[in-house]
Amino acid sequence: MIDETGVSIKDILKMKVLEKSKIVAGEDGVQNVVTRVNVMADPDILSWVNEGEFLLTTGYFFKTTSLEDQLNLIEVSASKKLSGIGIKVYPYLERLPSELVELADRLKFPIVEIHHEIPFSDIMSPVFQEIFERQTNILRKVETLHHDTMNVVLKGGGVKDILKSLIKSIENPVLVKDYHFEEFIHDGEREPELCALFEENVRHSMRSSASVSKQTKTMTDRVVINGKEMDRVMVPVMIKNSVYGHLVAYGYERELTNFDALYMESTANVIALEFLKRLSVQEVENKYKTEFFEDLVSLDEKRKQKALERANYYRFDKEAFYSIMNVRVSKGDSSIASDEEYNQQLTKVMFLIDTICRKEGRTYLIANKGKKINVMTMWKSPEEYAKEFKKLAEETETVLDGKMGHISYKVGIGRLYKGLEEAYRSLYDADKAVEASKTYINERVIDFEALGIYKIFCQDHLKNELTSFYETTLEPLVAYDRKRDTELVKSLMVYFETNGNLKKMSELLFTHYNTVLYRINRIQEITGKSLENEGDRYGLQTALKIMRILDL
Repeated sequence: MIDETGVSIKDILKMKVLEKSKIVAGEDGVQNVVTRVNVMADPDILSWVNEGEFLLTTGYFFKTTSLEDQLNLIEVSASKKLSGIGIKVYPYLERLPSELVELADRLKFPIVEIHHEIPFSDIMSPVFQEIFERQTNILRKVETLHHDTMNVVLKGGGVKDILKSLIKSIENPVLVKDYHFEEFIHDGEREPELCALFEENVRHSMRSSASVSKQTKTMTDRVVINGKEMDRVMVPVMIKNSVYGHLVAYGYERELTNFDALYMESTANVIALEFLKRLSVQEVENKYKTEFFEDLVSLDEKRKQKALERANYYRFDKEAFYSIMNVRVSKGDSSIASDEEYNQQLTKVMFLIDTICRKEGRTYLIANKGKKINVMTMWKSPEEYAKEFKKLAEETETVLDGKMGHISYKVGIGRLYKGLEEAYRSLYDADKAVEASKTYINERVIDFEALGIYKIFCQDHLKNELTSFYETTLEPLVAYDRKRDTELVKSLMVYFETNGNLKKMSELLFTHYNTVLYRINRIQEITGKSLENEGDRYGLQTALKIMRILDL
């Protein structure tokens, strides 16, 4: 990429102050760009020099050090991408060693012999002045172009119009990758086949390195498109310290410059405003949908009636069938660093689910409150639900795994109910299904209908009765284990897992058969229940399930 923020070695040699100076080695590097001038008092300066510096020194160093140290100086300077070195050879030396000249030629590292009468300060001042003027001109141009870009937005232009304005300056293809809305936006000036190649290039970079989509600094590299090697510049589109997309340019028509990168960075800020505007619209829509949903599932009859009156606005038939799916994204995931990033992930999940529902042609509503994303879908009949809903849930899991694989989430599926007024029951089911995943079912997608006996145990109005049953049946055994540091509860669990087969219990518990027999007798003595009695046996097994379900 061409650096326009400095001045080349070739241009420096044209300055009047250096008219008596000449290049003695590394002439192939005369286009190297100087962004700063420094003076070398001793070789230790190489520890803190920067890329693009032009180093000034005298022949004293080369007179007093070994040839090996001299060669090392040139090698290190070239490796640190200094633009070149200017040396007052006379009166310290007649000429530089031929080995030094050969190395500089091979590395294309310019060495300029400076006339001994010229003070270094006389060189530094005009060079810095030229660099300053060039950088000022670039900033002035960027400011003018930024003003033009803002005018495009103020006249109602969108991201595509911004890109059209951008390519008038950089004369190269550009595109925007929107990570939130999962789309590419092009300048509209290229044939579809070429645009497809650019898109695949960005996708390939993201597949190769997951960090690309989170890169917060401008990236510059070389890529091959259509068999042609070129520069690529990727500038992040930032909103509230998070990356929502990248503005990408390719040096397809001409080589990109530092000015192009600066202009792109300025343009990316304007594009961020367009992204923010689109996100704001989405947030407003989500707000109204959430208010409608909260009214619909409310126990307040006035609020529910208010929602039912607005049902037609969302194309809901009051007499149709409804189910609710509850998606919860875990904030405890180590990959989610802040509240802002967590909210960004939630919004992205909502967008992806919205895309799935639209593609399937469903009548639906997505509402977000706190950590919960509720997805209510309308069905014409139980038969349609049985045929289609499983596919919808599976596709949701597939898409979230594919595009949001770095997050943790749970999906609870409520039962189907007839009538929009009864939809709140499905939400209750979905909530209970998610809760079941915490203590009872180790799955990511949980269908309440498939929970079996848990559907009874999770009823809130039964909680006190279930707790009382546990306390009178199993709690004495739990207390005994806690006090004596024994494993009678675990042994009881294995008893039911093996259907009372004491030999298998012995194998699973790694204990002697007689020890197992002793434990069974102690369990019966402490609980006052007989494992030979069907009722007592069922009571103990039920108490174990209650202990797990209620996390007792």
